[in-house]
Parts: sequence; structure tokens; C-alpha cells
Amino acid sequence: LSSYNIFVNDIIVETGKATEGTLNAAVKLGAGKNKVEFSCSDIHGMESMRVPLYFELNEKRKSDIYLLAFGVSKYQNPGLNLQYAHKDALDLEKVIQKMKGKGFENIYTKVLTNEQVTPEAIKSAKDFVKNAKPDDTFILFIAGHGMHDSDPEATYYYLTSNADLKNLKGTAADFETIEDLLQGIPPRNKLFLMDACESGEIDEEDQGQMIAAATGAGIASRGFKTGNQGTSEKAQGISGKRAYLYQKDRYIYNDLVRRSGAIVFSSSRGGELSYERSDIENGLFTEYIMKALTTTEADKDNNGFVSTDELRQYVSEQVAKASGDLQHPTVDRDNIYQKFGFIVK
Repeated sequence: LSSYNIFVNDIIVETGKATEGTLNAAVKLGAGKNKVEFSCSDIHGMESMRVPLYFELNEKRKSDIYLLAFGVSKYQNPGLNLQYAHKDALDLEKVIQKMKGKGFENIYTKVLTNEQVTPEAIKSAKDFVKNAKPDDTFILFIAGHGMHDSDPEATYYYLTSNADLKNLKGTAADFETIEDLLQGIPPRNKLFLMDACESGEIDEEDQGQMIAAATGAGIASRGFKTGNQGTSEKAQGISGKRAYLYQKDRYIYNDLVRRSGAIVFSSSRGGELSYERSDIENGLFTEYIMKALTTTEADKDNNGFVSTDELRQYVSEQVAKASGDLQHPTVDRDNIYQKFGFIVK
């Protein structure tokens, strides 16, 4: 044996070195239903079967909401500049700040934009939620450019303000760095919103057609030209993993070993661009996220509460419609055991 993990609702709440004998561990339960599981892994990474135990905690608890948001419109490389990605982060903050008293006792927000967004700043931002509680809600939001590197693993990077396309590893924030903000933190209600497309995987010819179609639909692309970095089969005859990236329906690989328990909701599928509109001064994905949280349009069952299921259904439908069927938000990772949402009445 090498290690053990304790899970609550598919979220790792404790991990440690496995030894022979009896392990005593205290597990904090959240309000409502709790599925508690335990597993061991050996030195080869093989994990034991998990046997679930179910506990119901019938008590009301006060909860807070935390928003950590990053938005980059201005880059050191002006060829990457966008119009409204930074504003997306700031506008979402305003929406969250109005949730005080609507199921949340306290509102905590931290927003970094443009030159403030560096890999180092992202890493250090994890302390923002160190005093949170298991019943709190944490929203992580990023807006700007995203792309896959040309390495064999096709590592996905969020382009920070200082990003150099020829040295993504040394200048940008890889997906593991971003997702680490969701790992090992107290809140179990975790929502990761990504308003960033993956321009580096789209063939230049196809991208040109997408941009032309977007112009005809009255929207602007958040993509950028990457010269000879197009990696579709059509562009370079590449087969295997990179061709799969171009064709896949989902945006980022599911890392089943490193699971944060967060719901990961992306603005577009692989092989698509994300779009923004000058009349609303926001990305389409962010615009409809905010509408879902501030109106009753997404509240399909009229109970005054927008669940994460209702949120993704509404945003997916509205963004597809507003983009002329060019952009399709998708849930990259879900957590069917952790149900939460937001009061809209």
C-alpha cells in the first residue's frame, strides 16, 4: 500500500500515507446528503474498490460564496489583445456581490485583470479561500485566450498577460496550475467557469471560415492566428492525440486521477472559437452566465432557484442561439453527487 483517500460526494477531503492497521479519521459532513468513501492505492497506482456509506445531515447552516476571477484583454504581445475578457471578470464580480442575503451570509471576491494576471499571481491566489467552510460555494472564473502547446502531451495553457507563444511552459499557466486552485480547499460546492477558447488547435483555413461566419452573425471571435501552429489533420496530417483534440466534443481532458470534485463548464467545444459582442461588451458565455444568475430565465421549474443543471442547460442553449450555432458551451466534468445552485428571486 502507498496512500489512502477519503471522499465526500466524490471530493477528496483527506489523503495520506497508507499503513497496516486501523485508521481513525474525522470527516466533516455537509448539510444534506453525504456519500462517504474510502480507498487505498498501491505503489503502482492501482486503487481499491470504494464502498459508499451514506449520511444525511438535516440541519441548516450559514454559508458564504467566494469568487476568484481572472480576465485578460491586454497582453504583452499586442497581437493577442481582446476587448472584453477583463470586463467579463469584473462584471461577474458585480453579479456575485449582489447575492448577499440570497442564501449566502457573506460575499468574498478577488478579481485580477490584465497585467495582474501572471502564473505566479494565480498560484498565490489559492490563499483566498483558506478560511472557507465545507458548506461554502467557490466559483473560479477565467476569461481570455487558451491554447494547447505543441508538446507530445498537448498541454493546455491559459494565456496570462505575459504569455509568449513560443515559450508557453515558461510564461503561461497550464491547466494543472489553474485546477490546483480547486484542489484541497474547504468548499465542496465548486464551479469552474472558463470563457476561453483553444485557438492553437484550429486550422488557419477553418478559423478564417469561422471568423467570416461570426462577422456575418454580428459577433467577434476571441481566436487569434497562430501561424503554422494549426494542428488538425487537414493542416498537418497529424494523427492520434492532436487530431483528437481538434475533433473532440469536450474542451479539456478529464483527469480521473486528479479530481477536484468541481463542475467544469467551458465556453466552447474543442475545435471551436468563443465569441464576444460589442453591444453587450461581454463574451457570449459570460453574458448568459450572468443572465442566468440575475433573472428567472434559467429557472425552468419556477422555484426561485437556479441549479447547476439549469444553469448549463440555459447557457448552452442561449450561447448556441446567439452565436448562430458557432459556439457550444460544454460541461467538461460534472459531479452528480454535489448539488447546488443560486437563488434568483
